[in-house]
Amino acid sequence: MTTILPNKPSGWSGFWTAELWRIIIMKINGFKLRKTQEGKSMKKRKKIWKIVIPVAVVAVIICIMGINTARNAQEVITNAMKVESITVEKGNVSETVETNGTVVSGEQKTIFSPVNAEVETADFQTGDLVKEGQKLVTFDLKDLEDQNQKAELTVKANQLGYQDTVNKSNEAAVRQAQAQAQVNSLQGQVDAKNQEIADLTAAISGEAKAQEEATKQEQEELKAQQKELQKELKKAEKALEKSKAAYDKAVMEQQTAQVNFDAAAASGNEEGLEAAREALNGANEKLAETKAAYEAAQELVNNLNTQAAALQPQSADLTLGAVAGTTELQQKLEAAQAELAELQAKLEGQKSLAEADAGTLSSAARAQMQTNNNLAELESKSLEELILQGQQGISAEFNGVISDKQVVEGATVSQGMQLFTLQSIDNVNVEITLSKNVYDKVKEGQKAEITFAGNTYEGTVSRISRIAENGMAGTNQAAVAAAGIQATVHLDHPDDNIFLGVDAKVKILAAEAKDVVILPIEAVNIGKDGTFCWINEDGILAKRAITTGVTSDECAEITEGIEEGEQVIADPGNHEEGDMITVTEQEQLKEQE
Repeated sequence: MTTILPNKPSGWSGFWTAELWRIIIMKINGFKLRKTQEGKSMKKRKKIWKIVIPVAVVAVIICIMGINTARNAQEVITNAMKVESITVEKGNVSETVETNGTVVSGEQKTIFSPVNAEVETADFQTGDLVKEGQKLVTFDLKDLEDQNQKAELTVKANQLGYQDTVNKSNEAAVRQAQAQAQVNSLQGQVDAKNQEIADLTAAISGEAKAQEEATKQEQEELKAQQKELQKELKKAEKALEKSKAAYDKAVMEQQTAQVNFDAAAASGNEEGLEAAREALNGANEKLAETKAAYEAAQELVNNLNTQAAALQPQSADLTLGAVAGTTELQQKLEAAQAELAELQAKLEGQKSLAEADAGTLSSAARAQMQTNNNLAELESKSLEELILQGQQGISAEFNGVISDKQVVEGATVSQGMQLFTLQSIDNVNVEITLSKNVYDKVKEGQKAEITFAGNTYEGTVSRISRIAENGMAGTNQAAVAAAGIQATVHLDHPDDNIFLGVDAKVKILAAEAKDVVILPIEAVNIGKDGTFCWINEDGILAKRAITTGVTSDECAEITEGIEEGEQVIADPGNHEEGDMITVTEQEQLKEQE
């Protein structure tokens, strides 16, 4: 008996449907065979049909279920080939670098005391906000004003003393010049006479050589006397210089006392007049004493010069005695030596006058006195300027916040002492650290957005360090590797809500591209051969190499590889390159959702 089975559907559902049909037919055929052998009674046939009909119904139901299952499987396969596509468009993209930093002042100034004075007021504290021009510190200047008055009097006294000294110096210079002129003339005559004597001595040296040995001892003794006399003479000359200086000083003091006495007499102040009279009498007595000492010293010098001159003829006499019966040359030598002694005596006298006049000011001394006067004047002017500065006090040079206050009211401060530091809030920066992954994207002049204390400010990258700073030391590898580049972001428009030293979030606009081809960042892939994206080429999934430009967290600029209007597959799923795909627009799906 031949059993015709239904067409075998494809897939697992078709397989199970065919098996069910096969089992049902085999049961029916086996049942018929057994009943034919037992007999073909009508009653048995009715029982057979009662069994076949329910089985057939069940088989039909199973077939219908198999067909539906196959149809659903086909729909699953069809749906599995569908992918979402993105139509390439143009748009704007900006790349930002986000980091944290610390708000700091871009300008700070440490204020020092301009004067030596007591602080009268200093009504502020560290952390206070102050305005430009606000008075911060005032001084009590009484002591400084007293010093200024004293300095002015000192300047006046120095000027008078300087003028008096200059006048006396000029007079002494005239006397000294005259004496020096005589010294120069006499020195020339002495030099000439010495040369004459030398010539005569050379001429008669041959004749006198024999007698010199006999008189050598006597001449040596005479020279020793002359040497000792010269020592005493020099000592006396030095004493004469000192006595002359004391005498000149006494003259100046007597003149000053006389001026003071005349002024006291003119004022009518009896007490002052009596004191001036006593001072004048003392000055007169001192003048008389120094004059007597000076004259005595002068007389001693003259006597020693006379003795020295007297020894010269003795030397000549020894020479003449040694060469008794000498020639005419010896007589000339004797006369020349006598003339030399006279010239030397005159020369020494004029030298004493020229060198003893200690009242003459040297150019260096004159310059020193003038410099001292100038210094006194400058000191007086400086005190006046300091008083003016002290009267002005200290005001805030700009809007800012007080830091490091070191002054209190009532304290005495010295000039140059640190008082406090003022940090500007009109010039504010945020100091940030750029990691090695982003520092090359940040450039000076780039705009930034700074957020702290609930406020947002616009800023500009103003400085980028060219030296990387090391990360933290220790075993924490993340911290150790946190070396970075220090950078400064300047707040373009700070306000009174600024707090220095707080943390701030900084978002730097590193790059921007407008009206360019862009893709969502999830559609950009990176493989071993570079950057690529999946595209739909006439229903076939294909890979396309691309070049990216400015990239943000959401999308990327595509500079090469695709053009506007092409379809890009963001997520190809399990499909591989070359698979057939059914494309559904991602935007449409989103709209449907």
